[in-house]
Amino acid sequence: MNVLLSLVLLLAPVKIEHGRFNVIKDGKRIGTEEFSVMKQGAGYVIEGKTTIGDLTISSKMEMDDKLTPTSYEASSREGTMRVRVASPISELQTVVGGETSSADFRFPDDGVILDNNFFHHYLILLYRAQAGRTTFPVFVPQDRSIGAATVRSTGPRTYELEFGDIKMQATTDADGALIRLTVPTANVVVER
Repeated sequence: MNVLLSLVLLLAPVKIEHGRFNVIKDGKRIGTEEFSVMKQGAGYVIEGKTTIGDLTISSKMEMDDKLTPTSYEASSREGTMRVRVASPISELQTVVGGETSSADFRFPDDGVILDNNFFHHYLILLYRAQAGRTTFPVFVPQDRSIGAATVRSTGPRTYELEFGDIKMQATTDADGALIRLTVPTANVVVER
């Protein structure tokens, strides 16, 4: 029965949507993030734009039907970062001030990308967690680091997320979409 339940959850559809998060720190709104989750072939394209103060960063992630990244790009006025996920060797390319550099690395098997600048990446992490997994290998593009994220259910549609020394609480709606993310140690709340 447990295997059947896992298969049903794994096949549950991802909510195709356009959404907006408000980023609140110390009780004051400091920015917004707009994002979209779109179907593309058998997989998905997730795009986002975060604005905090006068800084705007945009991203685009392509994923397969299991929500595993195949490519990722993030851009700001400072430059662009691109990740091409392949097995066994992936590539990270940066373009800053017209200078291009690239490095090969091993993207973790069945890994997720958690860019420090985008909260909608946690939406994707929660969709994957709802399929029954609790620990995920994580690639953080800015740090060029690989770590692990743990997701624990704490009640109906509520979760605790742990990534390194960062702990967050998340709440989803009935469809599994992220509606609130809090980072208590930073006094940050991200909500629709």
